[in-house]
Amino acid sequence: MKKSLVAIGIMAIVGSAWTAASWYTGKLIEQHIEQVVAESNLLLKKNIPEAGIKLSYQDYQRGLFSSNFRYVFQLDTNSSNANNADEKWLGKDDKIIFIETIDHGPFPLAQLKQFNFIPSMALVHSELENSPVIKELFEITKGQSPLNAVSRFSYRGDISSTLNIIPIESQQNTATLRFSGATINADVSQDLRNLVLNAKSDSLVFTSKDQHNQLEQYSLQGLALKITHHPGKFDIGMGDQQFTIKQIAFDTDGKNITTLDGFSLNTSLGESDKNLNGKLSYSLDALKIKGHDFGSGQLVLSLDRLDGEATKKFVEAYNQEALQALQQGEDFEAQQLSEILFAQLPTLLKGNPILNISPLSWKNSKGESTLNINVELMDTDLATANTPSSTAFLAHSIKKVDATLTIPLAMATDLTMQTALLEGYSPEESQKLAEQQVQGLAAMGKMFKLTTNTDDAISSRFHYADNKIDLNDRKLSLQEFMALFGLSSEPEENEEAVDYPPEPTESTPATPQTP
Repeated sequence: MKKSLVAIGIMAIVGSAWTAASWYTGKLIEQHIEQVVAESNLLLKKNIPEAGIKLSYQDYQRGLFSSNFRYVFQLDTNSSNANNADEKWLGKDDKIIFIETIDHGPFPLAQLKQFNFIPSMALVHSELENSPVIKELFEITKGQSPLNAVSRFSYRGDISSTLNIIPIESQQNTATLRFSGATINADVSQDLRNLVLNAKSDSLVFTSKDQHNQLEQYSLQGLALKITHHPGKFDIGMGDQQFTIKQIAFDTDGKNITTLDGFSLNTSLGESDKNLNGKLSYSLDALKIKGHDFGSGQLVLSLDRLDGEATKKFVEAYNQEALQALQQGEDFEAQQLSEILFAQLPTLLKGNPILNISPLSWKNSKGESTLNINVELMDTDLATANTPSSTAFLAHSIKKVDATLTIPLAMATDLTMQTALLEGYSPEESQKLAEQQVQGLAAMGKMFKLTTNTDDAISSRFHYADNKIDLNDRKLSLQEFMALFGLSSEPEENEEAVDYPPEPTESTPATPQTP
């Protein structure tokens, strides 16, 4: 009996402590929400100012063990883009609302049901509320919230979330959309600057009829996205991204037209004491057109020794120009980006960056063609010149270029033959036509001394340094090389001539040599 009383007493004490802690946690959560809202609005204004939206919360009801409130996205009437109907994401009275249900810590009840005994400030369940602006979306999902999320908040303020997008099937007239749904897992730091995200979806299929009443189907299978992100010392985000699609297919009336297997896009950005380094790679495991195997390919591009402070200034200048354009109700176009890039180019060249493509390749059953390019750039005295021409400036900013090209004849012949088969030629005709075209290409490259034929392959080697070019052991000046392609290295008519730094003396022919 005494033991029972002791046990009941202990449970009462523990229960009281849990109740007090949960009540106190509820107050902490309310304070934390205000912080999250403020930081989120700063991120919205910084990263997508053109959206013209803001986040707020309302209807907060704090209980002993749980609380409820709503997150609301709506038009920010104080935004510089609020009156731009073409750019803003929401109308004046539009609202996107998330219903939030919070289980208080230190041991949220919903978390205990999953046998998770790690102390947490809160476990939050989120779902989308039906509102006029997304009414059609709820009609497609038959009244269900299209997405819901469960998030665990630590006492440090870090967030771990699992977001589920429900399967969707919709039909309008002759068009049908089938989506398997998606799952997104994310870990976010308290200051929202560190992120680890994993997302995946099994399939997305869109079917419709074309102008000839043929049934067309586009399908994506096995989508996955992985992101790691953290702030760098130059206020530029560092990290990696991996995006993969198992298969992309296009069918017409049940017949496969094109299939791409194993598509992958990877990016990474890192830093050293003074410089940034980045890498971008694409790969495709297989390309098939109407049953014909065209092979696989990849592209790997890297950038090293990019000065961190210079890049930071470029990003700041870009953001400032973009913000001014939005404030004036203008579109920020590629031309403006080019102007900013050229204006900041002397600064960006401070670290003598290196651009490398290794490789750009395509492979089939008969061999692999590859192109490798390495470009070393350099800081130049032209940075102080008055409005130098872009062509001349670029020429004097390149320290060295090395490039190699290899195209196996058998590989090129097979690729050309597959193309001819698609055009309706017989196998014999396709083989003969492919051999003629590839041999003609090889002969033309050799005649103009642009390529050589070595080891049953079309090859070429290019080296540039000190205003001199070595093309397959053929020595040329820059002017002679550009003349081969009908180009000129002289300033354009409307461009101001620039006094370049003196170059090594070497006699240059008055007219280009005949190839």
